[in-house]
Amino acid sequence: MTPDGSPETAADQVTDGPPVTPSHPEPHGLPPILYPILAGIFGGALVWAYSRILLAVSTHTIKLFGHSTDGKTVAAAIGLLVPLNILIGAALVAYGARVRRRPAAFPLLVGAAVIVIAAGVVAVSIKAPAEAPTVHTVALAAQNTAFQPTTLTLSAGEKVQIKFENKDAGVQHNVVLFDGGDANAPQLFQGPVVTGPATTTYSFTAPPPGTYFFHCEIHPNQMTGTVTVGAAGGQGGGTSGAGALQLTAKSLAFSPGSLTAPAGGGQITVHFANQDAQIPHNLVVFNGKDASSPVLFRGPPVTGPGSVDYTFAAPPSGTYFFHCEFHPTTMTGTLTVT
Repeated sequence: MTPDGSPETAADQVTDGPPVTPSHPEPHGLPPILYPILAGIFGGALVWAYSRILLAVSTHTIKLFGHSTDGKTVAAAIGLLVPLNILIGAALVAYGARVRRRPAAFPLLVGAAVIVIAAGVVAVSIKAPAEAPTVHTVALAAQNTAFQPTTLTLSAGEKVQIKFENKDAGVQHNVVLFDGGDANAPQLFQGPVVTGPATTTYSFTAPPPGTYFFHCEIHPNQMTGTVTVGAAGGQGGGTSGAGALQLTAKSLAFSPGSLTAPAGGGQITVHFANQDAQIPHNLVVFNGKDASSPVLFRGPPVTGPGSVDYTFAAPPSGTYFFHCEFHPTTMTGTLTVT
């Protein structure tokens, strides 16, 4: 009661001491020490999964819209784009309050992380494709009842494919390889007879080092030749015979871009190695300085990894343009005959 006898109101009440604020229960959560530990584990899992994905992609050839792309190129693109997206997303979250307050933001981030980790686990089970054995492809033609060329060079134990072209219309030819210096030796390989004009592929494994005789069983006296087999990894499929020009296809480019051959040599042999896996290349030489000139020589295509010895008649002294007919604008070069 107030001194005048009226009831005391809340405004008349005076309390001593600090004001009392309503108490709220402390939120129950993880111990503070666990947050950096969990963040480290989570970040480590993301880094591990991301690295597994890049490794799996880099070991395969990626086909996109009908074009084959080296997996290492795709992995490099992923490695650049993903961190860039992370930086942009982090900047948006840090800058925009409305983005941070979205209730869906956290579940989306967690969901994306789970997907990356799951993809990494799947990537671990993806094995790199087994490296295809290198096949040494040799071009051999039959024309005017004669072999062109008459000598071949191989390496012992390698897989060999003879791209045999019979240019004699209405005439039968084939290739028979003997385990010795003449036709009296046992046969090592006998190819099916082909009636020209036609092309076929003969496949076999190169014998041990030595010199071997081959002929056409239809014309055993006119059509003969020799195969020289060197030690594995030596003269043969890897380096071809002495005097052969070396040409490599790698990353859709020729190396070197220019070749030089002496004039008056009769024939030119180009040992062509295709190092682009699952991609066909070949060599086309033109009688001029560009592809509008007449064709001097067109070699059969080789799908990498593989190699072939191209042999053709040496043209007169001059400079000649060559390209790959599958990649005529990116794979070009010049042959200089002096």
